[in-house]
Amino acid sequence: MQLNWLDTPPPTQLSSGFPEKMVLLDCETTGGNAVHHRIIEIGLLVIENGELIETWQSFIDPRVALPPFIQKLTGISPGMVRGAPEFSEIAEELLAKLEGRTLVAHNARFDYGFLKE
Repeated sequence: MQLNWLDTPPPTQLSSGFPEKMVLLDCETTGGNAVHHRIIEIGLLVIENGELIETWQSFIDPRVALPPFIQKLTGISPGMVRGAPEFSEIAEELLAKLEGRTLVAHNARFDYGFLKE
């Protein structure tokens, strides 16, 4: 599974200075352009008052072929997304997890662009 870092328990308390409610999010995509490419995996950690309260991950069927470069870069194969929900099927659940929380991501502009699109 791509998000195996979720298997390692994080510290139970973050240092001060973080937002009270936040979501640490990462997504993998079929390419770098949110207009032309699609999300293939989303993972997140929901943190409130410095404590991890939820982890969530889903593969997404992009309904397009996965380029070989993306397969090599992400470690995600066509078999891993085949039969997974389409983005529209998880969008409402994802939005509920993001609502009212600060979005934190390694490349937030990239991830947010795909979420918006």
